[in-house]
Amino acid sequence: VRISGRIFLAAILTGLFTGLLVALAEEFFSRDGVFGGAEALATFVPLPLLAALLVSIGLRRRRLALRMTGVAYLTLAIPLLGIGMGGANVLQQMLGGAIGGGFWGLLFAIRLSRAG
Repeated sequence: VRISGRIFLAAILTGLFTGLLVALAEEFFSRDGVFGGAEALATFVPLPLLAALLVSIGLRRRRLALRMTGVAYLTLAIPLLGIGMGGANVLQQMLGGAIGGGFWGLLFAIRLSRAG
């Protein structure tokens, strides 16, 4: 079993940027004390996609865009929504996003070596 370091690094960066963008959007939209449906839709739909595209374009590996989109939305679903409901700050959500991105990125980074 081999782990691709570039894909793993891209997944960690995708999780980090997903955590950063989602946390900043939550802070911006909840200044009035209410985080409603349209605000949640504007936060949770385009921002993970933006994080995945920024990482894949920034690393100059556009073939990773689809994989990193999966990592971004899985990172949003499992660690970030739970951390966000707990009232975490931006730094905690960035750290949770990086850890979640690393975990979900392992699924894409593991390559089975050929026997023989």
